[in-house]
Amino acid sequence: MRSMVNKPSIKRNSSPPPEEKTWFFGKNLISKLTTFSRAGCQGSLRVKQWLPFALLVIGLAGYGFSPSEVTASLTIGVASALVISYLWARNLALKLDGKRVLHFTALQLGDELEEYITLTNHSYLPALWVEFVDRSHIPGYTVSSVRAADPHSTTEWRAHTTCTQRGVFTLGPWEMVTGDPLGIFSVHLVFTQTEEILVYPAISALPPALLPHRQKIGDHRPLRQPLASETIDALTTRPYVPGDPLHRIHWRTTARLDAPYVKTFEPESSSTVWLIPDFDTTVQLGEGNDSTVENMVMLLASLSAQLLQERLAVGLFAYTDTTHLVMPQRGQAHLWALLRALAPLQPAGEQPFSQTLSRAQALVAGQGLMVAVTPSLDSEWPKTLRKMAHSRGALNTEAILFDRPSFGGVGEAEPFVQFLAEIGIPGRVVHFGDLHPISGTYGELRRWEFMTLGTGRVVVRRAPRRITEIMNH
Repeated sequence: MRSMVNKPSIKRNSSPPPEEKTWFFGKNLISKLTTFSRAGCQGSLRVKQWLPFALLVIGLAGYGFSPSEVTASLTIGVASALVISYLWARNLALKLDGKRVLHFTALQLGDELEEYITLTNHSYLPALWVEFVDRSHIPGYTVSSVRAADPHSTTEWRAHTTCTQRGVFTLGPWEMVTGDPLGIFSVHLVFTQTEEILVYPAISALPPALLPHRQKIGDHRPLRQPLASETIDALTTRPYVPGDPLHRIHWRTTARLDAPYVKTFEPESSSTVWLIPDFDTTVQLGEGNDSTVENMVMLLASLSAQLLQERLAVGLFAYTDTTHLVMPQRGQAHLWALLRALAPLQPAGEQPFSQTLSRAQALVAGQGLMVAVTPSLDSEWPKTLRKMAHSRGALNTEAILFDRPSFGGVGEAEPFVQFLAEIGIPGRVVHFGDLHPISGTYGELRRWEFMTLGTGRVVVRRAPRRITEIMNH
C-alpha cells in the first residue's frame, strides 16, 4: 500500500520587497502631509516656489564640502523658513472654512437670486489673502473674489444677481485658495457641494386667435368621481419611456419585439392637447430674448397655463439632442412639470421638423389635438403631420407659425397658412411683439427694498421670497 506523504505547503510572501515598502511608505507620508479631507471639502497643499528648496539643497551641499558658520546660518535660516511656511499653510488648510447659504432663490425670469458667503478662520494665524474661485454655471453670476481673515474671525457678505435667462443651472462647486505669507506653499480647499437652480420661462397673455380650436376634440366635462383615472380601453402601444408606470407595460408586444412597450389608453370625458415644438437650429431666427426660440418657449408655457386652466390635459413632446416627453395630465399642478421640461430646452443641431414629428408618432397616441409650433416653412413637415392625423382617426392637428420677416428672416407665413388649410391643417401666425411677458406670473416679483426712517435708521421694507414661499405658491 502506497504511503500517503503530506507535501509541505509553500507559503507565498505577498508583501512587497523592502524597496517597494519604502516607496509606499514615503508615498503615503507625502500624501498625509499634503492632502486633507473634511466633510464636503477636499484640501491639498502644493509647492508654489521651488527656489527655497533649491537653496536648501545648495546650502547642505556647500556645508558638506566646506563647513562654515555662514553656510550653516544660511542653511538653518532657509530650513526654518520652509518649516514655518509649511506649518502656517497646514494650519490654514485645517482651520479655514467656508460656507455658502442660499437663503433666497429666483424661479422666474426677473427674480433675484441671493446667497450669503461665510469665511471662518478658526486658527491663531491670520489668512492674509483668500481667493474664492466659483465654478457655478449661472449666467452673469459669480462669487469669485479675494478676502482676508483675521485669527478666530468670521466674515460674511452677500452676493446676488437678477435672473435674465431661463434654464437649469448649477450653483457650485467652488474653491478657496490661500497660502503662507512667504508664498512658498499654496492651499487649495475644494468644496464639492452643488445645488440646482431652476429658472422658469416667462408666461404671456395670449390673443384669443392663438388658442387652439378645441371644439373639434370632444367633450371635456369632468367625470363624477373624486379622482381622475385611466379607462380600460387601450388604443395601441408605444415604446417605453423612462417614467412610465410599470403596470402599463404590454407584455405580449414586449416579448414579440424584444423591447419594452407600454399601453396607451383612450381618454374618457376629457380632451388632450399635445404641444410639439421645432428646435431645429437651421430655422431659428434672432438672438437672446428676441429670438424665435425664446418666443416659442414663452408661447408653449403660455399655452400650457391657459389650456390647463380650462381643465384640458396637456402633453409635451420635444426633440433636441434627446427626447423630452411629458405625458398629458390635467390640473394646475401639472404646469410645473411642463415648465420644468421647457426651461432647459435649446436647439442642439440640425433636426428637420418632419423627423421630430415622425419620432412623436410612436409616442403620441389617443384622441385629442396635436399643435405643431415652428418657424419652418418647409413643405415636408405638413405632409408628415397630415399622415399622422390620417393614421389616427380621432387625432386632429393644428399649426402655429412664426412670422419670419418680423424676426429678421425671409419667407412669408401667410401663403404657407393657406397651403396648410388646403391640406386640412388650420394654422395661425405669431408676429414679433405679439407675446408680452407678464411680470410676477408665479407670484409677485420681490427684491430688496430699503426705507430710511426720520431718525436716519435704514430698515428693510421688502425682501426676496424664500424658497419655501415660492414652492408653496
